[in-house]
Amino acid sequence: MAQNKYETNNGIVNFNASTPLENISAENIRVKGILNTKTGEFAALLFVRQFTFPNTLMQEHFNENYLESHKFPKSTFLGRIEGFDHRKPAGDYILKGNFMIHGVERPVKTNVTIKQQDEHLKISSSLILKPEDYDIEIPKLVFKKIASEVNVQVDFLLKESE
Repeated sequence: MAQNKYETNNGIVNFNASTPLENISAENIRVKGILNTKTGEFAALLFVRQFTFPNTLMQEHFNENYLESHKFPKSTFLGRIEGFDHRKPAGDYILKGNFMIHGVERPVKTNVTIKQQDEHLKISSSLILKPEDYDIEIPKLVFKKIASEVNVQVDFLLKESE
């Protein structure tokens, strides 16, 4: 690893907030991510409106009523991969940092797996987020249709920066 930075503009974030009453899932395939291999610092940026849902009405409600993407267009993560070693990057690590959604920033700690794939680094993680922790209000009328814990899956295939 000659360079200190690996990045992508095509990271993938999936989430699932399904309940027995409603299947709710979405995907964003244009997430920016950057890893400083010297320090283990990792940052990600996504635009909320780039989440796609199987149902357009669900997508509209997500953007207008829940995430209010007109007010809060971006979500960010800034953190560090603990114990990251650029000489042998593949392995399982702890990722700690701050996740900002809906204008609310919260500390996050999760497991992350890094694999070397040719000249790329693949970073994968999953975590559980609660809408209430980010001041996302779920109306009582649909409360049982949306999970109180949202499963989030993150995959980045990072390439050395030029």
